[in-house]
Amino acid sequence: MKFKIGMILNFAYDGNIFQKAIRWRNYLIYGEKGYSHTGIITDVKNDFIEISEALSQGFISSMYEKWWLEARIKDKTIAIGEATSRLIKVKKHAKKYIGNPYGWLDLWNILLVTLFKIKSKTFRFFKGAKYLICSEAVARILYDASNKKINFEKEYKKDYDLIEPMDLYYSNQVRWK
Repeated sequence: MKFKIGMILNFAYDGNIFQKAIRWRNYLIYGEKGYSHTGIITDVKNDFIEISEALSQGFISSMYEKWWLEARIKDKTIAIGEATSRLIKVKKHAKKYIGNPYGWLDLWNILLVTLFKIKSKTFRFFKGAKYLICSEAVARILYDASNKKINFEKEYKKDYDLIEPMDLYYSNQVRWK
């Protein structure tokens, strides 16, 4: 597989309680377990791929071995997509979020929206890029790197803080391989 900067990776994992909860929610909403994590490729080396992603320790860049990613794509635990708009300076746009803490309260906000059918808007004290969940971070990077052409808030009529991996997967702004 030829990996390129700006490719989006959706991970179908359910190893911890949060991943299980996300996949349970996906099943309720979409009728499938779907994806529980998202990252974006920010560098490609010979044998390693750098993926920027929001994990429990915050927004970081991680190095993945190319063979490992290819094996996960083959066994369908990772889906790989490309933006429909041209992206520029993906790594630069990702770097501005490095070190931002994980958006644990965003997960609670998504849960509240789901359980209580609350309007899909983020509560004011949760809003913004200071704290990030994985799909929110990728959506914000794509927005910036596409010169504001990729806009998930507009497509889904909900705040970036509420964008989920399945939103990216079903978006008209991303082509999945």
